[in-house]
Amino acid sequence: MDDNQTVLKLRERSFDGNAYMEAPAVRDRFARALADMRERAGQLALEIGTDLPEFTRHDASHTDTLWELADLIAGPDVTLNPAEAFVFGGAILVHDLAMSKASHRFAGAELRDRPEWPDALAAELRTFLGRAPHPSELLSPPADPASMAEKTLLRTLHAEVAEEVPLSSGTALNGDRIYMLPDSDIRIAYGRLIGSIAASHHWDYDRVVDKFASSVGAPGFAPVEWKVDALRLACLLRTADAAHLDATRVPDILAAVRKLPSFSKQHWLFQSRLQRPYIQNGRLVFTAPDGFSRDEMASWWLAYDTLQLVDTELKGADAVLLEKGREPFQVRGLAHVESPREFSAVVPCREWEPVEARVKVGDVAGLVRRLGGAELYGTDPTIGLRELLTNACDAVKAREALTLYRGSRPFAGRVTTWIEECEDGNWLVCSDNGIGMTPKVLGHQLLDFGCSSWLRPEVASDNIGLLASRFEPTGKFGLGFFSAFMLGNRVEVWSRPLSGAPSDTWILEFSSGVEVRPTLRRAKRNQQMDEPGTMVRVLLDDGLIAESKGMAKFVTGAEFANERDAPVSLSELITYIIPAPQVDIYVSDAYPSQEPSLVMAKNDWLSIDGVSLLHRVFAASDDFNDSHMKRWNPREVAEKYGPKLRTIYGTDGTPVGRACLISDDSAGVTRYDVNNSSIVTSGPCRTSSSVRAAMGLFMGAPRRAARDYAIPVLSPDEIAQWATEEAQRVAEEIDTPAEWCLHVADAVIAFGGDPGTLPLWRAGGEYMTFEQATSWIRERSSLTVIDPMFATVTIGLEQQEIEVAHDVVLVESGYRPAVYGKDADWPTRNPSVFSAEGFFLRAVEKAWPESVADHLFTEFRESRSSVVIGSHEGKEVRVKAARLQRGAQPE
Repeated sequence: MDDNQTVLKLRERSFDGNAYMEAPAVRDRFARALADMRERAGQLALEIGTDLPEFTRHDASHTDTLWELADLIAGPDVTLNPAEAFVFGGAILVHDLAMSKASHRFAGAELRDRPEWPDALAAELRTFLGRAPHPSELLSPPADPASMAEKTLLRTLHAEVAEEVPLSSGTALNGDRIYMLPDSDIRIAYGRLIGSIAASHHWDYDRVVDKFASSVGAPGFAPVEWKVDALRLACLLRTADAAHLDATRVPDILAAVRKLPSFSKQHWLFQSRLQRPYIQNGRLVFTAPDGFSRDEMASWWLAYDTLQLVDTELKGADAVLLEKGREPFQVRGLAHVESPREFSAVVPCREWEPVEARVKVGDVAGLVRRLGGAELYGTDPTIGLRELLTNACDAVKAREALTLYRGSRPFAGRVTTWIEECEDGNWLVCSDNGIGMTPKVLGHQLLDFGCSSWLRPEVASDNIGLLASRFEPTGKFGLGFFSAFMLGNRVEVWSRPLSGAPSDTWILEFSSGVEVRPTLRRAKRNQQMDEPGTMVRVLLDDGLIAESKGMAKFVTGAEFANERDAPVSLSELITYIIPAPQVDIYVSDAYPSQEPSLVMAKNDWLSIDGVSLLHRVFAASDDFNDSHMKRWNPREVAEKYGPKLRTIYGTDGTPVGRACLISDDSAGVTRYDVNNSSIVTSGPCRTSSSVRAAMGLFMGAPRRAARDYAIPVLSPDEIAQWATEEAQRVAEEIDTPAEWCLHVADAVIAFGGDPGTLPLWRAGGEYMTFEQATSWIRERSSLTVIDPMFATVTIGLEQQEIEVAHDVVLVESGYRPAVYGKDADWPTRNPSVFSAEGFFLRAVEKAWPESVADHLFTEFRESRSSVVIGSHEGKEVRVKAARLQRGAQPE
């Protein structure tokens, strides 16, 4: 018979009285049971459109059409016995039923009572709030994120909950129990199987084969021949469901009344154009003769991508059936999806050409090698150690947060590092007892370059509660693991997931960098890990380790006491890399390695004395020599400023820094120096950023994927308050104002703080506060403003001060950011307010209220004329400077 004229009726054929005369009563019983089930399922299916209005039609019309598509796909020679027809029909009825809250309720649990609900809600709140939600926000969430979380959970759980529905029941108004499947004998015999087949439409084919390898025998009330081939039914359900994409799923009347988001509109549009498929040479053909205009291009591509997935589904079913000795279906794929041009022959593009212009990476290994190494992080190989330690700390923090969220007994989290001497060389080992990784995460998410895996659904589903906990990973870019190859080409990752036993330890091995595919294997008995966690081993490149007096020392690009490339011990290097540890860190410096010892305790940057913290900040190694320092002595500075450090807290009470402002020039901080007396971290790790005119440590967030620059996590109000309080302290300590005072005051202004009584400017040889400057300006009708650099002249190699005129005031020009580092615009970048010159104009505005402030600022910034600013050895000194007139008005 010609493909186009085949008329198939699988459901009627399967329940045909002539075909099953030997047990008509049992056949009719199955038919009645399916009819009862259809009535109940149809009522619940109506709720899907209420809870997920943006989704295409999932009511009884969808389930009825699946019989027709199954008929078309399977072919005229396929007949199901009544038991198989009942099981298949039941699976069709419930496979999408749990896409409504009502079905969850019928299955025995409210949607928000599901264990996955806190994580789903937390994921939406993290996007909505830009941070991890507080427990109170999980209890009383905003309506919009909660609604989105419900929709997400309905989509992700509907297949899993479908497994429960056939055996579920509810209470009717009269108090009776009402079951989805009323016939108790049939429910007991097939309820669980129906649920499994329904759920399997979201499984991968490996799981389908494992679950349904053998047919299911008949119950006692049915003929023995009525076996159920669950594998064939599962393949039939998933292929028919995938292929139901025509206009019957998107009625125009529903599209007109539902508020569809843009992506849903694309789905509805392409399905509204597709006509019912037919068979041609064993393949389904979808057509849309009306085509798609240029404005509808996104829908056309979505149709193409979706039908390619249908083709993959059909080919997967065909491979499984042939492999397992089943008769294949008559439809074994889709036609016209081999290329966009081929697809456009049956789904036309009106006035545009379907050129597939996608971003592609031809040399994936090369990209990983470059962007996961020196071209992102620079040439210092110890960045690889930093990233390994960061990931290890994140794993421990994740387990701690999960333990706290679940109310379990706290555990002693730790990260341990050592150098292991082996025949093939020196191996760097970094081990943690965090949440560990499953084989799926090891083989997929860990290797997904550029995608951080910590908060992805695959990781969260293995660790229920992780998203809802207060866990915030330091690593967020999905690149850090690959920096391990900066240390060496041979890398091993051993991991045991939190829920696994020792036998669930898996090992991912890279034998030659990222150029060769890694291998993933189950650990041998002597390699099994005693507790959950991860261990990364890297065979170090030659030249990275220098053995000295029984100690392995790293040759590093890090700067210790201003001496680069000095070999340092592993513990010194780690203390430098991670100055603000968030977990306990153990290290063995011995070579060969011995029992590791605690080098830094969790959050010890808050508890150690200030002098020790500044030693850590300044990176003065144990064998520090004062002669290395040319500008200032770190030990003297640490002794002076250590006691002045104070803890800074965020609005939620979390410590976010431990620092103070400088109050003399002992650290060599003048207005031209780049301050290196403080650091801003990226999580626990050191960066190249520092806070201007400050001593100590500030917790920060990275500015870019390399994590070499960061900005403090303090809000503008918090840093302004801290700066104001510190300015008051510094002002009280000043005996004689000096040039460094102006630098500190300028920094306070850049922080958004109030410098109070700190000297800000200089005029007539005197240092002036804001109030003093205001009074000085009020006494004048005009004044000249110059940068302090113009108050000196160069005689030979010597800088000499000039005698500044009485109406000249020295004001720092330009804007210097509060944080040194690339793109450092924290807490704001507004020269008219957060700079010495902007602050000076406030004093002018206060002293001369009749002047127009905006005009003054324009004159100050743009109008420069040659004026006499003073004299030197009796000679006039003339420069271009800003001349301000009282009562100045714009022309």
